[in-house]
Amino acid sequence: MRPGPPYRAFDSVVTVFALFLVTGAVNLEMPLYHAYASRAGYGNGMTTLMFATYIAGLLPSLLFFGGISDRLGRKPVLLAGLSAAMCATGLMIWEPGMRLLFVARVLQGLGVGLSMGAGSAYLAEALRGPEAVRRSAVYVAIATSLGFGGGAVFTGTLLLFGITLKPVSYPIHVAAAALCIAMLSAMRPDRTSGRPEGLQGAGWLRLPHFPKGSVPIGLTITLAWAVTGVVISLMPAQLARHGLSAWAGHALFLVNGTGVAVQPWARRMHPRKALFLGALLLPVGYGSLLYGAWTGGMAFVLAGAALAGAACYGFTYLGGLAELSLRGAAHRARSVSGYFVLAYLGFGLPSVGLGFLSDRFGLMPALAGFGIVLCMLCSWQAVWARSQPNSH
Repeated sequence: MRPGPPYRAFDSVVTVFALFLVTGAVNLEMPLYHAYASRAGYGNGMTTLMFATYIAGLLPSLLFFGGISDRLGRKPVLLAGLSAAMCATGLMIWEPGMRLLFVARVLQGLGVGLSMGAGSAYLAEALRGPEAVRRSAVYVAIATSLGFGGGAVFTGTLLLFGITLKPVSYPIHVAAAALCIAMLSAMRPDRTSGRPEGLQGAGWLRLPHFPKGSVPIGLTITLAWAVTGVVISLMPAQLARHGLSAWAGHALFLVNGTGVAVQPWARRMHPRKALFLGALLLPVGYGSLLYGAWTGGMAFVLAGAALAGAACYGFTYLGGLAELSLRGAAHRARSVSGYFVLAYLGFGLPSVGLGFLSDRFGLMPALAGFGIVLCMLCSWQAVWARSQPNSH
């Protein structure tokens, strides 16, 4: 018997909550990166390498298991992803510092990699109506955008009242994750998605799927999330020089929160127009961030974070996610996984390179050099978006 509407509503809410908590764990420690690194005697290069170990857990799970919920069902994969995120935070309660943070970052990546495809696919299947796919993309975008920024701003706000290496945000996250695991366990078995039609006999490894025409869309999210990665991994060290390290979480939250705020507007736009606006706003926002970090002007940092967020998580993220959900309807979980593979390559690799360059040439020259490359690539992206036909 298929679950009735009340069960679908409960399951959808719990799924959104799980995605929020999984992504919230990722940047929960972000405002303390500089403190942990300084305590261990690490420079920017090792700090960004620690930040990128998140990719070491994320990419293998996206590449090989991003669509495994097609075989096992959505519920058990979501449970595994949320459990990994909860364990990561638990490690930082046990021993806050760089040694276990490396392990926690891998677990965080594993949690996101398992959860994104399963959660996105489950919502698209649980909702009903002609706009179900688009609505599910909106819910996923809102939950994950608020999660990625919410964990950082929660810890950052607590640090404004006093610096500690083990803020209360850590045990609160573990308690919320335990509650969500109990709620996930209470959900009815996912009988509609364990072995979808057309996938009988499919192998356990479910490689990402890239629908026709999706590669340019994936490349735009690669560029956009590169800016987010730089904000997370390198901006705290620069802000710390002006005594503003506790504000790093608020800058990240503005990146994510502003993206959520403009998503209703972006949703009504044609995807090409949204990509074009994203290409215009991204270098302007990064330039303001860079100037604020250089001068210690928090107004410029926060304004730049808001502009970059509108570009990253408003115009580019939502439009691309909805487009791939439609184009790859037959392989929805794998298509979403492929989208995030490209996104996280941009999220991690530029930050690692810039971290080691900053140790050699200085932090501000490295950030400024990245800004020049960003302007060039965004100019190409804007020209490409304007040259495409507006048919869909």
